[in-house]
Amino acid sequence: MNPLKQSKWSVLLLWIILFMASSLFSQSRTHTLGDFKMNVPIAYLGGNVHSEHVGGSESGQWPQDYYNYSTIPFSYLMIGCGTYLDQDSVEISKIATGWPGEVGSSLPATITEYRKYAPPDVWVYVNGKPIHSSRRFNGVVDPSMNADEMIELTYTHRWGFDVIQRSYSFSNQNNNDYVIFDYVIKASFDTDGDGIPNLPTSQILKNVYFAVGYCPVIAEGTMLTHGDVLGNADDDWTTYEVYKPKLIPGGRDLYISYGWDGDSPNITEFETNGKLFDDTGDPRWAYGNNGATPMPSAEFISTAYTGFAFLHVDSSVADKTDRLSQPHSILSNYSIMDYWGSSVPGFASRYDWMASGVRQTGDQGNAGWPTDPSTQLGNFPFQSIGPYNMAYKDSVEFVYVVGANGISRKLAEEYGRKWLAWYRNEPGATFDDAQKDSLIATGRDSLFQTFDRALWAWNRNLKIPSPPPSPDLTVTSGPNRIILEWTDLKDVPDANTGVPDLDHYNIYRKRGDFLCDTWDELRADGTHIKWEKIAEVPKNQTKYIDTTVVRGEAYHYAVTAVDDGTQNTDGLFPGQKLESSKYANRSEVAAIAFSPGESNSDSVRVVPNPYIIGAGDFNFTGEDNKLLFVNLPAYCTLKIYTATGDLIKVIDHIAGNADDSWDMVTESTQYVSSGVYILQVTNARDVNNKKIPDAIEKFVIIR
Repeated sequence: MNPLKQSKWSVLLLWIILFMASSLFSQSRTHTLGDFKMNVPIAYLGGNVHSEHVGGSESGQWPQDYYNYSTIPFSYLMIGCGTYLDQDSVEISKIATGWPGEVGSSLPATITEYRKYAPPDVWVYVNGKPIHSSRRFNGVVDPSMNADEMIELTYTHRWGFDVIQRSYSFSNQNNNDYVIFDYVIKASFDTDGDGIPNLPTSQILKNVYFAVGYCPVIAEGTMLTHGDVLGNADDDWTTYEVYKPKLIPGGRDLYISYGWDGDSPNITEFETNGKLFDDTGDPRWAYGNNGATPMPSAEFISTAYTGFAFLHVDSSVADKTDRLSQPHSILSNYSIMDYWGSSVPGFASRYDWMASGVRQTGDQGNAGWPTDPSTQLGNFPFQSIGPYNMAYKDSVEFVYVVGANGISRKLAEEYGRKWLAWYRNEPGATFDDAQKDSLIATGRDSLFQTFDRALWAWNRNLKIPSPPPSPDLTVTSGPNRIILEWTDLKDVPDANTGVPDLDHYNIYRKRGDFLCDTWDELRADGTHIKWEKIAEVPKNQTKYIDTTVVRGEAYHYAVTAVDDGTQNTDGLFPGQKLESSKYANRSEVAAIAFSPGESNSDSVRVVPNPYIIGAGDFNFTGEDNKLLFVNLPAYCTLKIYTATGDLIKVIDHIAGNADDSWDMVTESTQYVSSGVYILQVTNARDVNNKKIPDAIEKFVIIR
């Protein structure tokens, strides 16, 4: 079989196994505060713990407020050892974790989420009833943390290593496109997780290497990629570059492995009978499963640059200073090199590659590297570090950053329309393929800047200026309006200085679906519904009434807190106002404005009247033991009396609409009997809270 074809099938099999295993056996916590969202799950397969992959969903997503903008479907941590004594003291040479071919038992693992601030509580009132819209938090709140979020994963590796993986993220708008991973791996010689060594503790593990790999999938924003996440990413390219940091003069060079969307030779025309074109950036031509729905809007949907780079590597088990010469070996695409087939062309084994010191770029001139990107199924760059000689209880620490960046969706849509005009030979249109590719390629510089900032943050022990926390939020569907209320943060001190510095709040809104670019919101002209800032309110205000809504439409909201910048003295931009995460308190449940209640009490009615229990579906409501009160004032109190004047039920009508209901249960939790009853509408007010006359209505119940 052709090695490239064999590699394709191997990766496809890997993806299927990943999906099944993680769906069945994974738990996860998620970095959700920044533009770059990342799952950190526990997934057991063959005794290995694989982090950063969960349930067939994307592990990394950028930007996170767009539907299906996946950038990393899975990742892998690999360990290799030159010499190793197993439980029977048999020496094994040049062993490396091979997966999924090797098997073992599931070992103990724990995962815990830490937050600097407790996640905000979000409630949405729909039809007067509260719905909890924020995710359950079962982690730990630690105000002393430097990062805003930390997820700690601990597990026992079946080779006799205890692994602690801590990942960090920020809500600071200058540092929210990446997640930092800090690994501490200890030679415990415990292979079954019971805390007792199973391997000979007198041995020295010789020439130990660790390798990290991430699979970037850049084809975004369409079910073309989501339905076939590897097959439709077959025009992505990967390589590595050395970047000299600008924020830390003399700091470690960053060896950045990254991926981006390339030109697929299989797509040669954008429209039927159109001219040949370069599809770098994937101008959108269709959406839906397998591109079932044509949509020639041409906005660029594959613009992200995604990658990773080491920020620190221990020099040795005894010397914890940063070994600047690391990483040791780099491969730009393990799939091409047939790693999953348990061999690496040019090397006797996978271990030999880890120990080789070869740093391979993604140049097409490399041996075995295809010139046709359609043969590149499942790009998977790896970097290895080492070697280390590890005795019992020795440990090694290494740190790396993973993230994404690129042009904004606004630019992708704006220039997509300009490119389409050029493609159609419209007069005066000049934004051609070359200019399109140059614009998208600026994402590379953005990614490198992102990783420069990550190195800056790590060298500061993650202590960077912090924005305020996100407030708790309540969203209430109202009559021709939606009301937002949030917690008062004006006296909350800055996390670093202890001095209150709130300046104002920003209000964001999204009409329709919670995420952007869902199927039912895509428009052929390339202008889509987005989250938008609709108001800025002073710090002493904790309520906002949105009267610009359309009745019956669904709306989602977020409220951020913005400081005054006075405490930001040593940030990337001193004096800059810092804003809390706009993702932290988004209302995922939709609020919907409705027609307001009546401005008078003249037409209040009870439906059905009479209510006959035996009528069943012929009752107006079609439900047993349910009465409707219609044409009510916007706000009022409903009091129900027996014919003899006994008060049996009180209902506060506070939703602002014209209807309410009663289940015929009294205040003493008894169903009412047959008879004549009186509805008294008291404390009646219109939508502007103006007092209007009360009303009385009689009705009959027959059981």
